[in-house]
Amino acid sequence: MGKVKSTIEFSWPLIGNTAAIDFLTKSLMNRRLAQTYIFAGPEHLGKNTIAYCFAKNLLLLDENRQENLADLDESKMSLSGDFHVVQREPGKKNISIEQIRDLIKILEMSSFANSYKIGIIKEAETISEQGMNALLKILEEPRSQVVIILITAHLEAILKTIVSRSQVVNFYPVRTEIIHDHLVDYYKLNPALAKNLSRLALGRPPLAIKFLEDKEFYQNYLAAVNFFLTILENQIPDRFKLIAKWIMAHKGESDLSLLAGDLISVWEAVGRDLLLISSGSQNLLQHEVAKDALLKVKNNYEAGDWLRVLKLLKLSRNYLSANVNYKNVLENIAINI
Repeated sequence: MGKVKSTIEFSWPLIGNTAAIDFLTKSLMNRRLAQTYIFAGPEHLGKNTIAYCFAKNLLLLDENRQENLADLDESKMSLSGDFHVVQREPGKKNISIEQIRDLIKILEMSSFANSYKIGIIKEAETISEQGMNALLKILEEPRSQVVIILITAHLEAILKTIVSRSQVVNFYPVRTEIIHDHLVDYYKLNPALAKNLSRLALGRPPLAIKFLEDKEFYQNYLAAVNFFLTILENQIPDRFKLIAKWIMAHKGESDLSLLAGDLISVWEAVGRDLLLISSGSQNLLQHEVAKDALLKVKNNYEAGDWLRVLKLLKLSRNYLSANVNYKNVLENIAINI
């Protein structure tokens, strides 16, 4: 097929991922498309949004569908029959082989509009071993006008033979000042709030916007920050009580182990800030919004303690990945921090 007419206006987010967007746009314009893409990079960099936009733009290559698809969101796109999303089911640790087989069956069927069929797999690193092998089979027998997009924050967890048969598109953090200016110019935030949110997002524009638009999410994040600072200020018996209180408050959650992992990830970010303060680099703080509390806690520890704390937190996340009980992991942190 030849190049796409220049009159087509592709839809992309307003901020971030410039290199990835340029690459994908050129692929669309030239119709030089891989069967499988891997969107790789840390969480909250917009990989899911770009995957949706790329899928929508692929469907827009069909001139007969451009008017009908122009304003579709992700949920409505699924109704087209040519766009499918696979993700972990609630409470499950892996994407099962049955989910992958179902996706393969769908992608092997003819398109309703004789255009592309697109499959997106979120958190692709969680595909089971059997699922990875099943996915590999379809990659070994490419089918025209089928595009699969794997989204992952852990490229190393994807089967190497899948990676070698895929086009890897890397996503990188965005400079804090770019996020700050976007929040001021597009969302009309005052500079002080824009500074706090852009710092807190740590190079991840979608996270800054989520902090802004989802007040409950923002407050829960700050609560996790303050929880860690309170743990650091207390002795072991009170730390145990705090952890017990947190577990009781989240008892109804479907996966407390996953929630504990998210909590520890926040604690690691706070630990990095405490290390920065101890090394005299306060201007680089992520949690500018909690600066006074950080300075207070920092005085109770030696500068060298923060590297030990960060190693402990990283080890704790590894314990959770190895299915160690979340309560034991959190209590181990309380004892050794």
